Amino acid sequence: MKQSFLILALSNLLLMSLTAVLGLIVSGEAGFERHFLLGVLTAMYTCFVHIVTYMYFVVQEKIIRQAALMAGLDAGFHEVVMRMKSRALRIGMVGIASILIVIALGAAIGIYVPPAAHLLAAFAAIGVQLFVNFIQYALLDEYSRVQHRAFPEG
Repeated sequence: MKQSFLILALSNLLLMSLTAVLGLIVSGEAGFERHFLLGVLTAMYTCFVHIVTYMYFVVQEKIIRQAALMAGLDAGFHEVVMRMKSRALRIGMVGIASILIVIALGAAIGIYVPPAAHLLAAFAAIGVQLFVNFIQYALLDEYSRVQHRAFPEG
């Protein structure tokens, strides 16, 4: 999963960066439409990356729980994975919230906020995503160590 996550996270960061750059060079209706549509795609893809990562922990928690209930695996592993799943949810929500803030500010340009607020939020969101992805990767790495301790023969 770590390699798959790296592909998802890096492609997401590239998509966010491309969207931000296109936003910087918007001039006219055609440029706006491209930026707008790419922004919608970026928001959906960002949410997808965080949901897939969280769902990985949901599935792994169920596997560990079943192993503890049916095969006598130490219940302590289940507690550890439950905490990891909770952390994955919290950090994923930070990533999702950051992109939703960018989208909301983009929608409010000219009505409630100046374009600079959207621009600042967009570049801050790239930094937030980088931080969130780092934490998620660390969680995936930690889970792989837990899994190797729980199932040493695999």
